[in-house]
Amino acid sequence: MYSGNYSLDLTRKGVEGAMDSTAMKILLVDDEEAVLRAIKRVFKRSHIVDLICVQDPFEAMKVVSEEEIKLVISDQRMPGMTGLELLAWINANHPDIVKIILTGDTDIQTAVRAINDIGVYKFICKPWNNDDLYWTVIRALEMVQMRRKNRELQNELDEKKRCLQRCERIYPGITSVERDDDGAIIIDEDV
Repeated sequence: MYSGNYSLDLTRKGVEGAMDSTAMKILLVDDEEAVLRAIKRVFKRSHIVDLICVQDPFEAMKVVSEEEIKLVISDQRMPGMTGLELLAWINANHPDIVKIILTGDTDIQTAVRAINDIGVYKFICKPWNNDDLYWTVIRALEMVQMRRKNRELQNELDEKKRCLQRCERIYPGITSVERDDDGAIIIDEDV
């Protein structure tokens, strides 16, 4: 019998297949065990998500400091520290980590502060839609990969610029090209 999830799974497989094959570590922080279990089920079949679950925001700080976390999903209301306080700490100490807040409250000012001041990627309200949560995480992980690739390309470009500068010091004028009015390169036939 068709459950309605078959095409979604195929789509998920297609998207995950296009991403790097290395699983990325996601930290899920929520004091409610039922929420942790529910979100684990959303990513159970995903080969690109390595989900680490903790119930204590202070433990989350330790995990973030010790593991190579790419994304944090945090509940807003937890004993000892709010999700915004945790994500503000993460933003200050590990700014490259993508941050998502999960909450049962729909306080607009909290959402605005989370996005503008702390750089939260998305504000997700409970109860969440599993597909929306899944695709939000996938899009956030794609952004992580794009940032990484952008840094790699920038480093490669910087190295090529340094190489050209070395060549220019050794052979002055080698990086200069003369062009005519049509844009064609002028070749000095006297050489």
